[in-house]
Amino acid sequence: MKKRTLVCFLIFLLCVFHSSIPDTVFGQEADPTPTELAQMVYDGFSETLLREDLQDLVVQVLAALTDPATLQNPALAALGFEGSLDLVLASPVLITQVVPDEDGVIQGLIKDDENVRKFLQDGDARALMQNTEAAKELLRLLRANETWASSLNSSNLATLQEVLGTTDPVDPTPPDPVDPTPPDPVDPTPPDP
Repeated sequence: MKKRTLVCFLIFLLCVFHSSIPDTVFGQEADPTPTELAQMVYDGFSETLLREDLQDLVVQVLAALTDPATLQNPALAALGFEGSLDLVLASPVLITQVVPDEDGVIQGLIKDDENVRKFLQDGDARALMQNTEAAKELLRLLRANETWASSLNSSNLATLQEVLGTTDPVDPTPPDPVDPTPPDPVDPTPPDP
């Protein structure tokens, strides 16, 4: 009888514990939020994402990924996003199936730039590329980098403003410093008539 009571009590504790964290499967962590995912990708690949020679491409690609229709492209949908990305990594010329007007720059980066290849192979980066909110969060993180943001051309700035829903331009200049000298004291006595 004691054994059965102990087993029932342990099962009860297990049910209570599991019901307090219903989205967690024992032994697994919950998926990161879009903000956490963007931060992980930024932390791991900021050196690559902030490169001046990739700035236009990063803005264009992340802006495209914020549109859910991008992932519904028939070329991507046929094999799934990850399968399509694996094929493009194996044969960069296939990028033209997704970006028909590609001029060879993207193909060269995929083929020759090891940092770009690592980014495209990373699991967190791939998860981000399939999450429109995480792509927006990564754009926000990139925009917060003053050096990167100050070098945006007007087209990229307009794209960022459209995607992020902001209208304020990026102003990299710090505000004017406050004058430390106190104002002149006011004489409380009334003037003589």
